[in-house]
Amino acid sequence: MHGSKDVVDLVENTPCAIGYSGLAYATDHVKLACIATAAGSACQNPSVGSALDGSYPIARPLFMYTNGEPGGHVGEYLNWIKSNEGQCIILNKGYAPAIEVDCG
Repeated sequence: MHGSKDVVDLVENTPCAIGYSGLAYATDHVKLACIATAAGSACQNPSVGSALDGSYPIARPLFMYTNGEPGGHVGEYLNWIKSNEGQCIILNKGYAPAIEVDCG
């Protein structure tokens, strides 16, 4: 598929289909998988909280790589992304932020 939205659309419209996508693409028309880490153990539902605390076992972070220590505009941009303001935008779009934030 070309992207997360396409995966969710396919799963929504294909009986018995399974896909992997981000929390921000969850809809009321697809079931999110509750995942257990061992046979017989309780499963964990996906949520911003379970992604943040690592208890949802197939959550993964988004990595941003630079060629060396970022400076200038790139450094400013990355610092803004990691700021409370940037992380609140991420949270408000439906994604799990990298850190717990107060978006009150």
